[in-house]
Amino acid sequence: MAFDISGSPSSAVRSEINVTPLVDVVLVLLIIFMVVTPLLQMGYDVNVPPKAEASNAPPPTDLVVVSLTADKGIFINKENVPLEQLRFRLAEILKNRSRGTVFFSADDRVKYADAVKVLDVMRASGAKNLGIVEEFVDPTSH
Repeated sequence: MAFDISGSPSSAVRSEINVTPLVDVVLVLLIIFMVVTPLLQMGYDVNVPPKAEASNAPPPTDLVVVSLTADKGIFINKENVPLEQLRFRLAEILKNRSRGTVFFSADDRVKYADAVKVLDVMRASGAKNLGIVEEFVDPTSH
């Protein structure tokens, strides 16, 4: 609040805002941001590898894909295998391979418990790396 000191008979309280402290605060904040902003933009140098050339090599033909169909049929690549024999058959296949990578593909209608059961059998058969295929690979199609 400010008082009128002009001496006029109508000396009443005037309701004007004193903007000087507001301007002081804004200028101090502006200076702080001007000093801090360049410090925040400092980063770390990163060595990015050179751009790799994409090779159109054919996919490997020795992949092992275990598929689980909606009717609980289990296939190793295109060979139908009962669940009881899956562990032994998969162990036999993986015995002669240096990498124990096996891919798993399941139909969207398969129950989660059935898929986990097959994955457990795959791990128990000696599969070191399990990959899950995003799209279902139908083993019965040609």
